[in-house]
Amino acid sequence: MILSRRTLLAGLAASSASVPAFTRSASAQPAPEGQLVPIELVEDTMALNAAVKLGHQHGDVIMIEYFDYNCPWCRKSAADLPALLKAEPDLTYVLVNFAVLGIPSVTATKAALAYFQLYGPEAYLALHLALFRLKGAVDGERALKEIERLGGDLKRLEEAANSERTTQWMKDAFKLGDSLGFSATPSFLVGTESYVGGMTLAQKREAIARARG
Repeated sequence: MILSRRTLLAGLAASSASVPAFTRSASAQPAPEGQLVPIELVEDTMALNAAVKLGHQHGDVIMIEYFDYNCPWCRKSAADLPALLKAEPDLTYVLVNFAVLGIPSVTATKAALAYFQLYGPEAYLALHLALFRLKGAVDGERALKEIERLGGDLKRLEEAANSERTTQWMKDAFKLGDSLGFSATPSFLVGTESYVGGMTLAQKREAIARARG
């Protein structure tokens, strides 16, 4: 098991050289202002292979979160997610891994995306919440420990994490996030409006209500 973990971590680090080294997470703000974005970019985000779709599969509103596992405001957002899904049963909520806070985030994301490939969105939510409950920096090593605790097959995970497919999924998310002007996390799409910065549960519900018109 230790050898498998070391092999995986070495592969994760080796494949991360082309990703951004550091971008600050969004600072606290009363409420980010919505900006209209082309519907094509929303559709492109929904089409990402790495997009983790939660909640209603055909919701009347789509809310998308670009996040990083080492972003404090993303941690707050994750803590609110179960309550949001319960309060908004007609909402489709989409998670997009956007590892912009350095190599630890990259390695954690590659492990998480491998888990998503193997076990699907319902299982992924449990890992997502578990990683954000961790204190301190989250990297590939810590992500693997959580995956192992959840019963993940580390041998299969190693193959998926080190695959070109996983690397391409991350590149696609970076490219689309850049097209949307997302230079910080968390960043959100609600309907056809984008929001850069942390949002409280109440602010998210207000944005969803606006999208419903």
